[in-house]
Amino acid sequence: MRRGEVWQYSGLLGRQGQSTRRLVVSADLLNESEHVATCYALHVLDSDPQSLLAVETEWGWASVLLLDRPPRSMLTSRLGEATAGQMDSVDNALRAVLEL
Repeated sequence: MRRGEVWQYSGLLGRQGQSTRRLVVSADLLNESEHVATCYALHVLDSDPQSLLAVETEWGWASVLLLDRPPRSMLTSRLGEATAGQMDSVDNALRAVLEL
């Protein structure tokens, strides 16, 4: 699992309307650690939330307002990887939301 990858999320409780895809945004050092069971990821939505804080990808819109910490075991299959330009937009949106 690496930063920028989009994964299928299979939660224990399927919640209607909740996205089943996640874009990993945590640092690769954290993602590679065997001692950390979670990562930081954004929900990837099916429809455009009409927000400057959502970045369009091939799999939907990654919303910075929906930062999640899913167990890595719930990320079941890699769907692909966001482009460098998309990740730059995600980084800018994260900086805006977190005042970094």
